[in-house]
Amino acid sequence: MRGQGPDDSTCALAYLLETDPSPLQVSLGSTPKTGTLRITVVNHRQSAVHVESVRVSFPVGSGPEELSSNPGSAEPQVDDTKFWRFELDPETPGSAVLTPKRSATLTPGGQLELTLANIEINQAVGTTELALQEKLKNSSETDHKEWPLAKVPAGFTTGDFRPRRLLVRSGKPAELIWRGESRPGATYRMLHDGEPVDVTDVRYWESPPLHRDTSFALVVEVTEGGNTAEHAMTTMVTVARPDLVVGDLTVDGHTVLTHATAEFDLGDAPSLTYTAETDGFLVGHVRADQDVPDTEDPAPTLTVTVTAGGTGRNTSVQSRLAERAPGDPGSRLTAVVPRGATVTVARAGTTPSTHRLSWLPFGIGELKEVAPGEKDG
Repeated sequence: MRGQGPDDSTCALAYLLETDPSPLQVSLGSTPKTGTLRITVVNHRQSAVHVESVRVSFPVGSGPEELSSNPGSAEPQVDDTKFWRFELDPETPGSAVLTPKRSATLTPGGQLELTLANIEINQAVGTTELALQEKLKNSSETDHKEWPLAKVPAGFTTGDFRPRRLLVRSGKPAELIWRGESRPGATYRMLHDGEPVDVTDVRYWESPPLHRDTSFALVVEVTEGGNTAEHAMTTMVTVARPDLVVGDLTVDGHTVLTHATAEFDLGDAPSLTYTAETDGFLVGHVRADQDVPDTEDPAPTLTVTVTAGGTGRNTSVQSRLAERAPGDPGSRLTAVVPRGATVTVARAGTTPSTHRLSWLPFGIGELKEVAPGEKDG
């Protein structure tokens, strides 16, 4: 599982979950299989968040709806041990708690990586869940979030669900590819804007013609011993010059809604600032030139900050994997940019990386670079 977050999140912080392997595999025989859960915590707000605690829990037991019969095998880790601690709760098996040391906060744009490593997965195929509870300082409220976790048979693998091209022209189809094992009890379904499609017997699917940005989900179900594990992978395709769906639109005179995409990068600069002369999308890609170990921090990161009406919003993405296939653009972010907004694009990380940005305007206007003197003034 890569990059899953709760769709109904009301937490103050954003949480992104990854598992290794993805999906998790059940134990077989006397040798236990282990899995690692990684949660990236990001503060997208414009003010610091005072965290009292973040509790991460998984069900304990030997059944299909539980994750592990040996919760003590989990090894909690946090990448910032100077200001934070992440420890197992001895009174609640299968639970680990993040707490600040002294009065630590998560600053705007700041992030943490929490890890529950080497969890011994039980032997029952099925779907369990990871639960998260966030409690802020001086607040009586606690937010609860859950993620589904598939436990597939030992040796079963699937992944690398992605489009051959991230950007297609309006009226053209998306070409989606993935890898996955074929075995009795395994099915693959493609979810999109139309009816679900059974893609069990293929590893390539061409969508109907697209006219707007479209999300796709590939749902893999594996049944064994009467229990079913469900694992979902998602991806998105951006459409150049998309159709617009509006309720009421009044146009007086000649109007141009879309224009050609402009591609650029930051060159040698760590960051640049731009002004949007029209509404549009800014799509960014970053790819590490070599695999970045999990112990190395930070990984190559691309961050876009859009400020409009006195309010700023950060969107960032990291890359820890080098090119997985020819033409793989790496990790992607998409930022919505209103006309007149100030856009700051920054990159960070010690590992060499490649990045690229695409400006998709809705009207006439550029994403115009702000000269240092103008920005300072």
